[in-house]
Amino acid sequence: MIAGMNFPAPATSRDDGRASRARRLAALAATAALLAACGTPRPAAPPPAPAPRHELPTDPTLPPAAAHALGLRFPSMHAIGHSAGHLQVDDADDLAVVLAPLGMSSDAVVAVLVTGAGGEYRVADVSKVVAPGCETCTTTAEIAHKTLSVHVSRPSDPEFERVTYQFGYRDNGDVLRLVGVTAAQPAGDDPIAHSYAISADVMTGTKLDTLDPTQADPARRRELRSSIAIRPRIAFDAFAFTPQSLEPELQRRPLSAFEPSEALPAAATTFVRSRFPGATVQSRSAGPLRTDGVRDFAVVVAPSAGGADDTTLVVLYAQPDGSLKVGATSGPLARACRGCDIQVLIAHKALVVQTTSADAAGTHIVGWQFMAFSKDNKDSKDKSPALRLVGVRTVNTTRSGGDSHRYVNTANLVTGDKLDVIEDVSHGHRNRVERASKVAVRPLILLAGFAFDAGKLDAETRRDFTP
Repeated sequence: MIAGMNFPAPATSRDDGRASRARRLAALAATAALLAACGTPRPAAPPPAPAPRHELPTDPTLPPAAAHALGLRFPSMHAIGHSAGHLQVDDADDLAVVLAPLGMSSDAVVAVLVTGAGGEYRVADVSKVVAPGCETCTTTAEIAHKTLSVHVSRPSDPEFERVTYQFGYRDNGDVLRLVGVTAAQPAGDDPIAHSYAISADVMTGTKLDTLDPTQADPARRRELRSSIAIRPRIAFDAFAFTPQSLEPELQRRPLSAFEPSEALPAAATTFVRSRFPGATVQSRSAGPLRTDGVRDFAVVVAPSAGGADDTTLVVLYAQPDGSLKVGATSGPLARACRGCDIQVLIAHKALVVQTTSADAAGTHIVGWQFMAFSKDNKDSKDKSPALRLVGVRTVNTTRSGGDSHRYVNTANLVTGDKLDVIEDVSHGHRNRVERASKVAVRPLILLAGFAFDAGKLDAETRRDFTP
C-alpha cells in the first residue's frame, strides 16, 4: 500500500444510509493494516537525535600470544572481536581479528594471524578499512569451512543493510582472495516492497537473486539465477570493502525479471491474447477488489517488440459463474516512464500500481493507489463498481558514496492531505524531517483511460519542502 496515508473507503450511493456508513467504516478498518495514518496536518516532528555510539570493549578472550603480536604491529588499535578456525590447512589454527582505532568502534580492519612452529602468532594478512566513514556500521569476522566471512551491518543503507564478503584459499593457492559475496535487505516502506537477497560466487560467475514474501504480498519465495563476468583475482589485503566495489555482483534485478507468483486463469489468458495479440504479461496480481471471497485480476500488458501500442493495465472482475469481465482498461502506463519496471498488487480491496526507474540521478518510484466505489447513476445498466485514484506516492533516492538523500511525498486525493518526508544518511547517521500540508481535492479520477503521469498531479507530487 501507499505508506504514510490513511485512505477512507470511497463513498457509495447517497441513499445507502447508516448501513452504507457502517460498511465504509468496516472497509477502513480492513485497510488500516497496511496504511499508515496521516490524519490532519500536524507540525513536523523534530529529527531524532542519533543514538550514542559507544566504543566496544577490547576482546578479553583473544589468546595472549595473538594480543602480543597485534600490539606490536598495531599499537594504536584494539581488538573488538575474533574467530578461530582452519583457513588453509587442517593442522594449523588461524585467527581473524577485528581491530578498531582506540576510542572507536568504526573504521575497523580485519587481521589474519597464523601460528608458528612454537605456538606463537604472526600477522599474515591485513584488510583495508571496512565500511570507511560509516560511524554506525559494525564489522564481525568468522572462520568456517576454510572460508573467512567478513560481516558488515549498515543500519541506514538504502540498498543493503547486511553484506558478507567471503575469502578463501582456492586452487591450492597461497593468496587469500575474494571468493563470494552475499547481501540482504529487509522489506522497506515502498508501495510494493519485498525483502531482497543476493548471493554471488566471483570465481564461477554464478549469481542468485531472491525475493521473499511479505505480509502484503504472500506470494511464494521467488528466485532468479543468472551469470556475471568472472573477476580477476582480488587479494584480501587489496579489496575495498564498499558495495560499489562489487557493483555487478550486488546489482538488484527488477521485480519483473522474476517468475510471476501465479499463473493467469484460462479465461484471463484468452482475453489478453484476443484483445492484445502478440503482447506479453509483464506483471499480475489477484485478490478481492470489491467483495471478500472473489479473485479479481490486475494484469499489466506490454506490447510486442516493435509494437506501436503502449503498456496497459487491465482489471478483470470475477463473475459468479466463474467467467471474467473487464472492469477497467487504463491509458498508457509507461509513456511518461519509458523502460520502467512496473508492478501491481491487490491487497485489502485496493489496487497499487508501482513504477520504478533508475538513472544517473538516482532511483525513482511512483506508487498509485486505486479503490472501488459504486457508481451513483440509476440510469446506467452497468452496476459494476469503478476504480478511482485515491492516493499517489513518489520516492526519489540519490546516493554519493555511503551517503544518501531520500525524498518521499504522499498525497491523499480523497482528503487532500499531503506529507513530505526527507531522510538523509550521512556517515551512517539517519536524519528525518517531515511536513504535513493540504492540497486542493480534485474531482474523481478513474482508472479507466488514466495515463500514469505524475507530472499531471503537480500539487500532489511537488517536492518543495526545504527544511
